[in-house]
Amino acid sequence: MPHSPTHQPATVLPEVPPGGLTAGLDWATADHAVAVVNDKGTVIEQYLVDAGGAGLRELVGRLRRAGVTEVAIERGDGQVVDALLAAGLTVVVISPNQVHSLRGRYGSAGNKDDRFDAFVLADTLRTDRARLRPLIPDTTATVQLRSAVRARKDLITHRVGLANQLRAHLELGCR
Repeated sequence: MPHSPTHQPATVLPEVPPGGLTAGLDWATADHAVAVVNDKGTVIEQYLVDAGGAGLRELVGRLRRAGVTEVAIERGDGQVVDALLAAGLTVVVISPNQVHSLRGRYGSAGNKDDRFDAFVLADTLRTDRARLRPLIPDTTATVQLRSAVRARKDLITHRVGLANQLRAHLELGCR
């Protein structure tokens, strides 16, 4: 196979997780639950990290030290995914509805538990690899376009708000 000058992200997971490890991350507002499982599905690490920048740096460091290269998560966007991708980790998205359905596989279809969901994500990444696809990072052009669209949307929202304020002031002045 000829060598490509630009690295193309994998669109299919390898048959076996590199190093035999997978991680699951259940994100939340205050902190994120993480579980790392080995090739037998045994939890070898489980912890919480703060949702802020220091917590994300801790997360990446701990995953690297454990030898994890693949992480399953419920959302494909946001600063957690950005940090994981920037660290060169493979990210696989498993939707919250799928995770909810998969809980029954492990004998717990009850209330949501972040640590348990992190385990379900990690183990599903281990066992259901053939049906899962890694997240492909956005190109620079896509990132720039998203930024421009977000800025435009913010400006439109601001303009509409100002127009509404002006209209309200004019209506009060006409009375």
